[in-house]
Amino acid sequence: MRSPHLILLAFAVLATLHTGQATAQTTTPPLFPGAEHLESCAVDLPLTYAKKDKERYTQAARGLKDVGLVYLTVDKKTKVASYSRVYVVVATLNDGDHYVYLESPKDHLNVSGAKTALFPKYTPSRERFYKATCFDAQLSAHPELKGVVQEEQPKATSVAMP
Repeated sequence: MRSPHLILLAFAVLATLHTGQATAQTTTPPLFPGAEHLESCAVDLPLTYAKKDKERYTQAARGLKDVGLVYLTVDKKTKVASYSRVYVVVATLNDGDHYVYLESPKDHLNVSGAKTALFPKYTPSRERFYKATCFDAQLSAHPELKGVVQEEQPKATSVAMP
């Protein structure tokens, strides 16, 4: 007759092996080469503009008021990563409803006058938001990233704001 301890030990080993295999299969590849260096800078801002995500991205945006961000996108075909510097803004309409948009650092510093609101078509599988100060520090610490990511002007649907 086998010892119950031996059977439990064998079961625990098999369960651990099975769990390890499942974890390895669900690991997603990095967004672009070197993306692992920027993971600590990532910001959870699911700016999908989907109704189901509205409360979550609005709360996240409120927590990022006046924080410089980097909005990074990866081209599906070329795998080239490009980024732009932005700020996230939560605005309130006359009826009390809120909407979230991005603006350039230049517009963010402009306290009076017209501004341009950016409404990107955010896709979580190809895009990320990072804290700009952390992003810049990682670019300096890992010069190889400068050959992988390139800065550009934001590409998004824009609307002039009064």
